[in-house]
Amino acid sequence: MEVQITSRKLIKPSVHTPPHLQILKLSILDQYPYYVPNIFYYTNANHEIERINTQKLVEQLEKSLLEVLTLFYPLAGRFIKDKLIVDCNDDGVEFLEAKADGDLTQILQQEPKPYELLCRLVPSLAESATSPLLAIQVNIFKCGGLAIGVLNSHRIAGRWTMSRFINAWATTHFHDQGISKVTPPIFVSPFNFPDSSRLRFPVPPPRMASKKIVTKIFRFDREAIEKLKSEVISGADSGVKHLPSRVEVVSALIWKALISVAKEKHGYLRSSSISLPFNLRGKVGVPLDNQCGNLCRPIIARFDAKNQSKLVLSELVSLIGDAKRRASSECVKAINIPEMFSMVTNSFAEMFEELNKSEVDIFRFTSWCRMGLYEVNFGWGKPAWVSLVPPNIELTILNDTKSGDGIEAWLNLDEKDMIQLQQDPDIMAFTS
Repeated sequence: MEVQITSRKLIKPSVHTPPHLQILKLSILDQYPYYVPNIFYYTNANHEIERINTQKLVEQLEKSLLEVLTLFYPLAGRFIKDKLIVDCNDDGVEFLEAKADGDLTQILQQEPKPYELLCRLVPSLAESATSPLLAIQVNIFKCGGLAIGVLNSHRIAGRWTMSRFINAWATTHFHDQGISKVTPPIFVSPFNFPDSSRLRFPVPPPRMASKKIVTKIFRFDREAIEKLKSEVISGADSGVKHLPSRVEVVSALIWKALISVAKEKHGYLRSSSISLPFNLRGKVGVPLDNQCGNLCRPIIARFDAKNQSKLVLSELVSLIGDAKRRASSECVKAINIPEMFSMVTNSFAEMFEELNKSEVDIFRFTSWCRMGLYEVNFGWGKPAWVSLVPPNIELTILNDTKSGDGIEAWLNLDEKDMIQLQQDPDIMAFTS
């Protein structure tokens, strides 16, 4: 399927950003020098899309975008690397229109997914002084369906923030005076984490560059997840004292499979850790609700190879649950900004220390579940699918299924490791 760019422009906020808001200092947590893609797919099954002239539809999307950018004004700015700031100068976000010469169902129904095609449905950007922090590509298919590709700089917005933005844009587009229905976001994380000199994210080790990373999607439906939860709770001496979440049981099962892959590769059972982000909003004593930026800290759950009896699903679920409860306890104690700052920097120092352990495998996970990505309704109904674009790093990304009760796990692994993982009995038994 060919995807042809037919239009490219910069969309600027409808109202100039006030002078006192034009410099946004980035915090110690805003140091991810890469862009994150999402694609939202809309069929024309309800005929809402096809009743609208294509050009008019794109114009309406542009109009609502320039309105909502007045609230999310840093997204229209530019990153100044040597000062670690965003110049909120209203230079604009990149807005592309594209034509796809096929039907959207070719993507929605095809298995495995056409990952190379997905890459063409989002803009491509590299970080520079003139690069937009946000780029959007509206792809119009022959069938009348749409795919809206959104690419944002992680320096200014994590998935929580971007979910708020994309939902705000949809609300502004869908409703008359929709902008009045949007709760204005707050950009003040630098005041919570002001000292950018005390933390530096490590560069990935050179060996990563030599790996061939491949992506596979593993789907856990509601029935599979309920079976996993039942297995964990009923397990002998499981130690699980609470009902585990979807994310916990799925993460534990994948972790268990990755431990087995590492054992097969090295010839012996190795200790390992799992790293997950932990949203600080609503967890700390400092009010962070509706604050945008990268307001997360990592948590680490550890498996010790010396205790092989722990290599069962219930034990791994307990390790993840215990790590989350420890993080929650630490967050509760952070009742002011200095204590929150110390807690967050200590958690990153712990993660960096873990990354430097040569005899310990660390598996990185992130979850986009319950972030409202399937609530994005521009007036054509909710998305038929929300996808990402495979990253070229070893990372497991968990996302909701459309039904909201399943999980779609995007595993990005070394090619040889992926072949081994696909043969894991639990992966084969619980996924589709």
